[in-house]
Amino acid sequence: MLDQTERALGRLGAGTYGLCENCGRPIGKARMQAFPRATLCVECKQRQERR
Repeated sequence: MLDQTERALGRLGAGTYGLCENCGRPIGKARMQAFPRATLCVECKQRQERR
């Protein structure tokens, strides 16, 4: 969890916080509120879990 938090802080500093690391689209507000360390949007996360 600490690694995820540090990575989120790095994205915040880089200006990429809240953007999906896979497709580049914004991560939904509800997802970010529920899981602030999210790196993937819901669609990309669902695709990742199906693999």
